[in-house]
Amino acid sequence: MRQSRIAPPLEEVREFWERNPLSAAAIGAEPGSPEFFALYDRLRERNEPPAFAGRLHEYGSFSGRRVLEVGCGNAYTLLKYAEYGALVYGLDLTQAAIDISRQRFAQKGLTGEFRVGSAEALPYDADLFDCICSMGVLHHVPDPARAVSEIHRCLKPGGRLIVMVYHRHSFHYQVTLRLRALLSGKSMQQAVNEVDGAGNPKGDVYSMQELRGLLGAFRDLEVFAGLVRLPKLGVLVPSAMGNPIGKSLGWFLYAKGRK
Repeated sequence: MRQSRIAPPLEEVREFWERNPLSAAAIGAEPGSPEFFALYDRLRERNEPPAFAGRLHEYGSFSGRRVLEVGCGNAYTLLKYAEYGALVYGLDLTQAAIDISRQRFAQKGLTGEFRVGSAEALPYDADLFDCICSMGVLHHVPDPARAVSEIHRCLKPGGRLIVMVYHRHSFHYQVTLRLRALLSGKSMQQAVNEVDGAGNPKGDVYSMQELRGLLGAFRDLEVFAGLVRLPKLGVLVPSAMGNPIGKSLGWFLYAKGRK
């Protein structure tokens, strides 16, 4: 089970992501520029091919319906929902992310409502959204249980939940990060934090059982891992949904459910 530790203050988490917008350092282009979005999208789709993302997010099911992304980053996922006709809302902890998200939408001539705010206190009415997604965010939130409670509150009865967190039993955690920690003399916790950049104050990993426990208020839960990229070989093991190797070893751990 996850070792208990003191969570960092929310403001410390905010300050890190304000200085380090999602993948900006790795991409090397001006955040919010067309080049930035093109490079980010290429990187994202190496790990989540469009066919996989389409099945995961069910984009076409939410045309004309309200979709919220908690921790919208640079609005990659939210843009897809908007392109399928959803009424989209993006929330992020940082002004930097909201500015970049608005730039992405402006460049595509699409509209969405974007706000700065915390996953732990969503600034929305109860029972408002038909779908809430949160991709790679809950493992950075100081109080993920509180964030999940807020997501549950804001979903309509029967509404769709889609989340992704980092996977404890993945090849990347059990082999790559353990080796990285050993060679650098760092703790495993620091190695996990630094997946998203040096100085990141909060990163977690979840087993399937732990994620099911966190999302226990939701029904019809499906929990599965994503693709596995074998180091050096550039080989992707086929996707999660139905592939036994992917289900056990992928670094991205997904869950879908309903309120």
